[in-house]
This record gives sequence, structure tokens and C-alpha cells, in this order.
Amino acid sequence: MPCRDYGSDGYHEPTNTWQYRDLKDRADMLARIACKAMTELENNNVEDLLLLKDDEVRTWWSAHKEEDRKAREKEERKQQRAKTRRAALKKLTDEEKIALGLKKGSEEDREDDLAEALKLSIKSLKVIK
Repeated sequence: MPCRDYGSDGYHEPTNTWQYRDLKDRADMLARIACKAMTELENNNVEDLLLLKDDEVRTWWSAHKEEDRKAREKEERKQQRAKTRRAALKKLTDEEKIALGLKKGSEEDREDDLAEALKLSIKSLKVIK
């Protein structure tokens, strides 16, 4: 069976960024199609018909499922951190957010902060001398 990606025939050696992007998009699309097909076979308990016969499919499918699992875990951790950050920020007053640099204060507050930073810089320079 001469199965291959006929759409990539024009890319002998991609030299442009857009060609690499196009190939990546195409590879991702083909992986999504294969993943959907394998998932459907698993959902119907008939994946063994293909997995038992084909080492290439079995190897790819095992690796792909593991990579998907890791990606889901990474996304869940990212969402949990964002949720924790939002909860922590809700506990802070506007004044505390401004003091931590998480929120812009008034122009006067920024000038005071800048003046304080300059004073500290000057003090540290005097210590160095």
C-alpha cells in the first residue's frame, strides 16, 4: 500500500519558514486524523485488529497517547496555576497590588516610586565608593 502524504511532494527541501510552517500544519492535521480514527477504533473495542498486525501503528499510537496525556497534564497544571493566581490576587487590596507592581497607581504614585528608587540607587552608589 503506497500510503504517503502526496501533498508534500512539492517540498523537496523546505528552505523558507512558510514551507516549514506548512509542513508542520499538514503533519499536525494528519496526526489529528489518525488520532481520531484510532480513538474511534478504541471506543468500539476493535483497535486490536490494527494494533496486533502493524508494528508501526502500534508504536506510533502508544507514543502518541503518552504525549497527549503529558500535554493534558501540562495544560491542567497551567490552568490550576492561573486559578491559584486569580484567587491570590482577589485577596489583595488595590494598594497592595500597586505596591507589588501588579497594578498601575496614579501618576503621583509612580513619581513617588521612581523617586524612592533613585534614592536607593544613590545610597548604593555611595556605599560602593
